[in-house]
Amino acid sequence: MAIAIPSPAPIANDLCTLKEIAAFLSESGHSVSETTVRRYIERYGVCTYRRKGRVVASMSALLRAQRDELDRQAAG
Repeated sequence: MAIAIPSPAPIANDLCTLKEIAAFLSESGHSVSETTVRRYIERYGVCTYRRKGRVVASMSALLRAQRDELDRQAAG
């Protein structure tokens, strides 16, 4: 008998539109556009979903992506 391993899924409250994510990340002092958020999604393999016709992604996953990107830039 095999054990089923559930695939990871983001918490529903963690999903935000790319515009909301860009606005939140910009408040951190690092100006971020929706285009930059899309780059983070591509570069760091963040999953996106469709909700009511809009693209949404995990806020926490994009916070980690921004952290990794800032570390990468600091390392030069």
